[in-house]
Parts: sequence; structure tokens; C-alpha cells
Amino acid sequence: MPKRIRNFVDRAFSRTVDIELLYRLLSPYLRQIDFGWDDLPDDDKRRREAIFNLFARADTRFPAKLQFALYNISTLSTDAGARIIQEIATEAGVDVLAPHRVEESEDDLRFTPRFIALVTWLDHRAIFDRALSAAAFLAYSSKLERDAEREDVKPRHHEAGVQTGFTEAVRLHFVSRYNGHYCDVRWFEEEDLLRVLILHGSKPETKNVDQEGTEDTLKFREIVQSTIEYDPRQGAIAVGSKSAADAKKLVKLFGEHVLGDKDIFEASAKKQLYTLEPLQKLGTAFKFHLDPDGDITHVALREVRVDEAQLTTTGRLRRSPWFLTLGDSQNALKRLKEVASDLDIADIRIVHAKIDVTIEMDDAEVVVPVTIRPPRTVSMRDHSHERLILEMLEDNDIRKRRRTGQFAAAAE
Repeated sequence: MPKRIRNFVDRAFSRTVDIELLYRLLSPYLRQIDFGWDDLPDDDKRRREAIFNLFARADTRFPAKLQFALYNISTLSTDAGARIIQEIATEAGVDVLAPHRVEESEDDLRFTPRFIALVTWLDHRAIFDRALSAAAFLAYSSKLERDAEREDVKPRHHEAGVQTGFTEAVRLHFVSRYNGHYCDVRWFEEEDLLRVLILHGSKPETKNVDQEGTEDTLKFREIVQSTIEYDPRQGAIAVGSKSAADAKKLVKLFGEHVLGDKDIFEASAKKQLYTLEPLQKLGTAFKFHLDPDGDITHVALREVRVDEAQLTTTGRLRRSPWFLTLGDSQNALKRLKEVASDLDIADIRIVHAKIDVTIEMDDAEVVVPVTIRPPRTVSMRDHSHERLILEMLEDNDIRKRRRTGQFAAAAE
């Protein structure tokens, strides 16, 4: 956490941030962090340098509440975090930047993601807390995905006792696994998606720390988050968690308590969800087909990894004696053909593919790196556009298309 605190106020931010905003954030803790605000130099440049140095030497001696505030603010101090804040604020009819706007200035360079997060924390805590919960669902680059095997199931989370029963089952799981006592389960409904955020303890950690000049031992149990996203229209669930075992357990508990069948997702655990067969078949001729009216404007095949691994008659994978990873700015398969012309793509296995997806947003473009690892994994750092990207992969037969007909009817 100290590193996150030190990185919160960097040189650029310290030179542009409204000093009064930082004072409002720090004022309750000035005595505890031994920082004399009234002793700051009058010169603006030197004053800002002193504030930068305060954060540059930040450590665990910062009060816990201040560390908590800075950690949460820095979590939303990203482009994705700023987008989430603005979307939630707009939905609530609030302009979080209104008091800070300068007349006749449309492009205020102060309004960075860090500035937006800080202002929202100070003046619009309810919006900030909603944004922080929403950001939790973007935290995991890859998620455990499963499909329900039946099409006649509707979520029962509105029925009496269902949410309470699920919460208690989740709490007991984490108590038995980590011996922790904290567990907070939050429910969100968004369009056709049911989301569940679970904050819980993890394995205890022990670190040697500098305690006022002497060596001491700090023992703590970090609070981490797991996420569940269920799409009733497709009968699909995606779980993000630091532990694969926890993710699988949460799938079972969700099936048992919310859908009434703990084994409803089990059949899909061994099914293939992603495939690179289209790349395998077409080789250098493969290209992504995009909706000309859609938000995705370009997809570059940035990297492929190939080897000679094969499935045996018993279904086990025979390891390859070699592998080759090759990158290119636009089409790694064409580059592979150029540098290894003796390789026949039809005779080898494409282990993974990395693509760069360009998305048009508000007169600007964002590039989202995506990694596809069959049979069941796709990962991306920015999940803000996850559904758009997954639909594109379905349209190109890389992601197995989920059933929608009867599930949509059941969901309605």
C-alpha cells in the first residue's frame, strides 16, 4: 500500500492539483503525519515540492484511515475509473467538476483521472462508493466462465431468504478456508446482468516493518474481493477471484442458492469455450470481420505462440519438444510464414493468440489488449468493454456462441 500512496501524487499531479483539495484531504491527519501545513513556503513551486516530498516518503506510519482513503482514491485514478465515476454521476444528474470549471474553458488540463477521483471522494462520497464497487468487476484480467446446462432456470435472488442464505454460505466458506471473520456481500442489478461483489479475508501475511526506528513484525489479513456476474439471458456466469478454488466454490454456491441447483454449471466445466480453429484453418488469410457500424474499428493479431503438442487417444496432451512465440504489429501469422516458411500452420497447434482491439469512444480511440488461450480462458486488463469484445469474438467463431433463445424468454 505505501507504494500506491507514493505513486498517488507524482510530479505532474503535484504541479497542477488544487492545493486546497489536498489540504481538505490531509487536514484531519496533519498532526499524526507530523506535517506543518502553516509552515509551507509561500512560493507556489516550493510549496508543491514540499507536498510531493511528503507523499514520496509515505510509509505505513500514515494513519490507517488516510491510507484507506488514498488507496481507494488511487484505485479510481485511472481512465476506466474516471469513466465509471462520470457515468454514475451523469446517471444521478450530478456534475462532480462543476465547482472547479473555469468559464470559457472547455479543455481544462487539471481534470485528470486523479483529480476527478479526489474531488468525488471529497464532495460526492455516495457516487465514489458506487464507482468503487463497479470498478471491482474490472479488477481481474481473466475470469472463470461457465454455462448453465438447463434453460428453464430464473434467478431467485428477490425471494425471501435467498440473499441471506447465499451470504451465510459464502461467509462460512471463507471462514473455514482462511479463518477470517470479515465477509461483506453486495448485490447489483444492471440491465440484463446480475452482479455480486464479495469482500472477504485472505491468507494471513507477516512482514518485518520499521516501527519508529526499531524492527517489528506486522501480521495482517488482507481484505480482497471476489466478483460474480450472471447473465440470465445466456445462462452464463463469470467469477473473478484470486483463487481458482474459491472461484469454483462460488459458482457452486451461486447455483445452489440463487438458481436452486448447485450442479447446474458443472457440465460446462469441461467444454471448450474458446477456439483458435479459424486461425488454424485460414492461416495467413485469416482476418477479423467487424461490424462497419460498430464501435470496434480495428483488430490486430499482435502475437501467436505455436508448438507441436497433440492430444493422445486418452485425451491427455502430449507435450511439444519446442514452441515458438512470434509478434507483429498487425498480423503475427503472416510474420510467422515469413520467418518460418517451412512450418505448415495446419500441422501445428496455436497455443494462444494476443490481439489489440481498437474501440472508438467519444471522438477518441482506446486500444484494449486481449489474450485468447483455449479452451476456456480469455484475459484483458481493461474489462470496461468486455461484452463488446466477447461479442466480436463470437461473431468471428473464436468464442463459442452462447444460447440465447429460450434463456432470453426465461429471463423475461
